[in-house]
Amino acid sequence: MNKSTELADRLEREYQALIRLFTQFCQQAAPLADRYQFFGWPDYEDAPAQSRLFTLLGEERSLELHCHPAAAGELTGHIKVRDAQGQVHAALTFQPSGQLLLETGNLLDDPPALLLRLLLGAVYHDQPKG
Repeated sequence: MNKSTELADRLEREYQALIRLFTQFCQQAAPLADRYQFFGWPDYEDAPAQSRLFTLLGEERSLELHCHPAAAGELTGHIKVRDAQGQVHAALTFQPSGQLLLETGNLLDDPPALLLRLLLGAVYHDQPKG
């Protein structure tokens, strides 16, 4: 195998790992939405692998996965809460191993707590400053 083929294979494996982690993370949202009524998580299976539409305090939002190369050459995943106009209201970054960046722990250590923190960050972002 030549170097470019090896690099392409590694990036594909990392991309698939990021997608799997995001999917597992999103699977925690439905029971959380049942428990906390301030957001609604539709139950559908035909959503694109990198995006989930939901409501937050009655407003449309999306939870999206964006993959970008890091300084070391590996991919990183960025989970972002966006509003209907595409503005980012909260974000979380992780590696294909699940390791969170900028904080300790792994993405799947406590998905409900991380998801709540993202949602509360988005609510706080929406508050008028003044």
